Amino acid sequence: MVKVIITAPKGKMGSLILKEAAGRPSLDVAGALGRPGADYIGTEICGVKVSGDLEQIIDQCDLVIDFSTVENSMAVLRSCVAHGKGLICGTTGFTDEQEAEFRKAAETIPMMRASNTSYMVNVLSKMLELGARALSGLCDIDILDMHDRKKKDAPSGTAKELGDSMAKAARLSPETDITYHSLRAGDISSTHTVFFTGFGERIEVTHRAYNWECFANGACEAARFMEGKGPGSYTMSDVIAGEMAL
Repeated sequence: MVKVIITAPKGKMGSLILKEAAGRPSLDVAGALGRPGADYIGTEICGVKVSGDLEQIIDQCDLVIDFSTVENSMAVLRSCVAHGKGLICGTTGFTDEQEAEFRKAAETIPMMRASNTSYMVNVLSKMLELGARALSGLCDIDILDMHDRKKKDAPSGTAKELGDSMAKAARLSPETDITYHSLRAGDISSTHTVFFTGFGERIEVTHRAYNWECFANGACEAARFMEGKGPGSYTMSDVIAGEMAL
């Protein structure tokens, strides 16, 4: 059983992950990390006590699951490194310098970066790699990501990851061979469509998340996968590969 701390227990993702994790016998939720000074600090959510100071509770866990803000995630990362704890981070929008800090941290702690923990999105990624290899040089590749108006980063982290995986599989440049488009409007739920457009024909592949529970479920599966892992950089593809090997 892996012991986890979950950040942002009142956030859109954090609240769902906490609810999902608290009901799983394979996970022991050792604590939750809230915003310092918030009125819910010291209370319990889903039977888990919320702290405003990660340093006070981090030694109770094996792993931190963090879907929060860039500023908070960097503080969580540094605490995990200092205490030798694993980290699953789903936050997006980091600078190049911050990304380098994550890569450096993976040399000393088990690390999973997952902008999208949906099981189906990560299966989709494998499908798209095949399409990119087969159609490379025969068509244009475009990715359209659609989200609610409050999402700040564009293109989305998921769109970038899908583009990177296709580019790597087909030896393409994610900057010049794949074009990204983003729409931020209303309350659109996470939607990603990849277009392979040739002459006289087109393939469109779409993933739509109708709610956020699929991401919470995937994050908990990732935590279960990370149990006992050594330092290194892991992905949701590793989680899927592990499930397929069972």
